[in-house]
Amino acid sequence: MNKPTIGHRLSLVIKAMRLKDYQFAEKYGISRASLSRYKSSERYPDPEFLEVLSRDKINLHWLFTGNGSMYAKDEFQELIQGKQAQVRTSSPDKSNPPTISPILHPLNSQDFDPTSSITFPIVGEIAAGPPLEIRDEWSQVGQIQLPLSFLPGNPKQYTVFQVNGQSMEPVIQHQDIVVIKNDQSWEKADGKIAVVRTDDGLTIKKVQIDHHRQKIILQPFNIDYPVLVLDSDWNYGAFLIGTIALQLRFF
Repeated sequence: MNKPTIGHRLSLVIKAMRLKDYQFAEKYGISRASLSRYKSSERYPDPEFLEVLSRDKINLHWLFTGNGSMYAKDEFQELIQGKQAQVRTSSPDKSNPPTISPILHPLNSQDFDPTSSITFPIVGEIAAGPPLEIRDEWSQVGQIQLPLSFLPGNPKQYTVFQVNGQSMEPVIQHQDIVVIKNDQSWEKADGKIAVVRTDDGLTIKKVQIDHHRQKIILQPFNIDYPVLVLDSDWNYGAFLIGTIALQLRFF
């Protein structure tokens, strides 16, 4: 990437931290003149500044290339991975949430085979409406047992949520279970239903990329709900969790 994009992304970091330029300069021990040159791409950021910036979990690979997310480590991903690990390592007892073994259609002559399935935690609710706030502690909804053949690849790529809201009706209904394949590529998500983390929380919407205006549109299916339009830089103001791989409904 060229210098102007590095300067632009540095401006987004300052914006994300909700600091003024002079506050940012003071925080990281650089002069306001140096910061101005970084932002205007008159010079590359100094290594000493980048080292300090990385301590606040800013992803330097993203800063220089635009690939990945602004932050090197995402606390939400750690939260759901921790819940997945708890389910896989804990021994079965009465304290664990109930496990759902769905009836799969069309039925065949064989019963549901738990030896070729995997149990996922339903890590929480995902908003089909205004984004739901991410809480430090989620009340786990339950667990669900799914055939491995339904989920190709590494099972650790998948996260399971229960839908809360009606913005995606009639395609996705309130209390449906959705399995999300983790992938942070906006381009791959274009035209697909995805889970997105915004400044306000988590939401499920259809992703549409407006390349002409350099914006991402999060589109509900229910016309009674508003469209969400993200910042012109796709890595700021939102974090893509992944796209829907499987949808389950219980009657």
